[in-house]
Amino acid sequence: MTIVDYIVVATYLAFVLALGPVYKRFSKTASDYFRAGGGMLWWMVGASAWVMTFSAWTFTGGAGKAYTEGTFFFTLIGANIVGLIFTFFFTAHRFRQMRVITIVEAVRKRFGPANEQFFTWMPIPFGILFGGIGLYAIGIFMSVVFGADLLTVIITLGVVVTVMAVFGGAWAVIASDYVQMMTILTITVVMAMLVLVHPQVGGLSGMLEQLPAAHLDWTEFNRPWVLILFMLGLLITQTIQPNSINEGAQKFIYVKSGREARKAIVISILGTTIITPVFIIPAMAASIVLPDLAVQYPNLNNPSEAAYVAMAMEVLPTGMLGLLTCAIFAATMSSMDTGLNRAAGILVRNFYRQVINPDISESRQIGLGKVFTLLLGTSQIIVGLIFAQYPSLPLFDLILLISAIVGLPTAVPLFFGIFIKRTPPWAGWSTVLVGFGMFLVLHGLPVFGVTGLIAEPNLQALVQGRGGAELGPEEVRDLRLAITTGANFTVCLSWFLFSMLFWKRTSPAYREEVERFFRDMHTPIDQKAEGVAGWEEDRVQYRVISMVCMAYGGFILLLMLLPNPLWGRAAFLFCGGTIAGLGLWFYAISKRKDPKSNKAAGSTNENAA
Repeated sequence: MTIVDYIVVATYLAFVLALGPVYKRFSKTASDYFRAGGGMLWWMVGASAWVMTFSAWTFTGGAGKAYTEGTFFFTLIGANIVGLIFTFFFTAHRFRQMRVITIVEAVRKRFGPANEQFFTWMPIPFGILFGGIGLYAIGIFMSVVFGADLLTVIITLGVVVTVMAVFGGAWAVIASDYVQMMTILTITVVMAMLVLVHPQVGGLSGMLEQLPAAHLDWTEFNRPWVLILFMLGLLITQTIQPNSINEGAQKFIYVKSGREARKAIVISILGTTIITPVFIIPAMAASIVLPDLAVQYPNLNNPSEAAYVAMAMEVLPTGMLGLLTCAIFAATMSSMDTGLNRAAGILVRNFYRQVINPDISESRQIGLGKVFTLLLGTSQIIVGLIFAQYPSLPLFDLILLISAIVGLPTAVPLFFGIFIKRTPPWAGWSTVLVGFGMFLVLHGLPVFGVTGLIAEPNLQALVQGRGGAELGPEEVRDLRLAITTGANFTVCLSWFLFSMLFWKRTSPAYREEVERFFRDMHTPIDQKAEGVAGWEEDRVQYRVISMVCMAYGGFILLLMLLPNPLWGRAAFLFCGGTIAGLGLWFYAISKRKDPKSNKAAGSTNENAA
C-alpha cells in the first residue's frame, strides 16, 4: 500500500473511534446502553444485521472459495436466503416481542434461571477466544499481503473496537455498523465494475466463458449424492442457527416493534440476494487474471485467500486500496463490537444483577457494562497477541473444534424452544450437552490424538466398500460436514422432543412463566403504552447519522483530488457521493420533521394569510 492508502485507513479508524464519544449521550439507561433502548430506526438495525454476516473471512477465506470453486459459493448464498425468508415470516417479530434487554433474559423467561446462568457463561470464553482469533487472522493476512506489522494491526483494531463500544454502547455499535455497511457496499460494487471491464475478463459473458469447468459444473469436484447431502446440511444450519434465540434475537431487540423487525430483515434479504453475488465476481475473475496466486503469496497457508485483494491491486485506482482495507477492517469490527456489547450486557444483566446485586441502579449498570466491555476487549487483544507469539500452538484447531461443537447443539433448543412449549427447564442445557457428546463420537478430539467415527479413513473405507471411487479432499470435507449436521440435528431434536414427556412433572410456577413468555412473544408491542421512542428521538437519530455520513462521505470525495485517471476519480465519486448523499437525505428528513421548523412554517403561513 502507498502512503495515501495508509492515510485513508488511519482516517477511517479515527472516524470509527470518534463514534463512541458522539453517541455517549444517547445512553441514559441500561436498556439504552445494551440495546439502544429498543427504539432504533429499523433500517439502521437492518444494516447492522446484514453487515454482521460479513467478516474478514468473507474477503479472505470466502473469496478463496469463490476463486477455487466458483459458483459453488452460491450454495451458501441460497441457504442464507432461505434462512432469512424464514426469519421474515416466523421469528423476527417474535424476537422483538420477547421484550428483553439481553438475549439471555429471553432464555430465562423460556427455560428458567438455571439455563440463564448456563447460557451466560458458556459463550463468554468462546467469544473472547474467537475475537482474539479474528484479530490474529486479519493481522496475519495484512502482514503477509500488505507487509503491515502483525502486532500493530492486532492492537490497533482491538483498541478501536473496544474504545468505541465502551463509550457509545449499542448506539455507537449500530451506527458504526451502518457506516461499515456502506463502506463494504460501495467498494464491492466498484470492485465488481472495474473487474468486469478488465481486458482479460471481457464483461460478465467473457468471464463465464473463461472460467474453469469446475466453477460452473459442481460435479467436477463433488459427486452428486455428496452435493445433495452437503446442501441439505447447509440448509439446516443456515435456517436453525440464525433463527435461534442466541443468534437471531440479538439482531432485533433494538427495533421498536415486531413489524419493524420484519422490515429490518428485508435489508438482509436484499443485500444477500443482490450484493453477495456481486461480491464474488472479483474472486472468480482472479482465477482468469491471476491463476498463479500460490507463486505470488507463498507465505500464505492458503494463497487463494488473497484472491480478492490481489484483484484489487490489479484494478483499483490510487488510494482506493486503502478504502478496501477499511472494508476488510469493517467486516472484522462489525462482529467484534456487537459481540463485546452483547457479552457485557449479559454479564451485567444476567449475572451481576441476578446473582450479586438485584437492586443495582441504571447508572451503575451502564458503568459496570463499560468495565466489562473494556475487560472483554482487552482479553481479546491479549489472545490475539498470544497467537502472534506462539503460532504453532494447537489452540487454533481446538477453537475450531469447539466452535463446531457449540454451534448447532446450542441452536436446537433455542430455536425449537420458541415454537414448542411443553418442555421441562432441563431441556435447554441438556440438549446442548447431548449435542456435545454426539459431536465427540463423530469427530473425536484430533488435537489430542482421539479419532471419531467419521475420520477420513472410515469414510474412505465406507465408500470404497460399496464399490465407490476414493473420495477427493473436497468430498471428504463436505461429507463430514453433512454427516455432522444431520446426525447432530437429529440427536439434539430427538432429545428435545423426548423431554416433552416430562412436562407434566414441572412446577406450576414454571409452566406459568412459560405461558407468559409465549403470550408476550405473540403480543404486538404498543409503542405508546410501552414507552418506545417516538419521532422526536427518531429526528435526533436522523440528524446524528446524517452528520456521520456526510463527514465520512466528504472525506472520500476529497480523494478525488488524487492523481488518478477519470475513471479512478469516478470511483471515489460513487463511493463518497453515495455515503454523503445519504447523509444529506437523512439531514433533510430531520429538518423536515423538526418541531421548530414546523412552527416557523406555520407562523409564516399565518402572516401570509
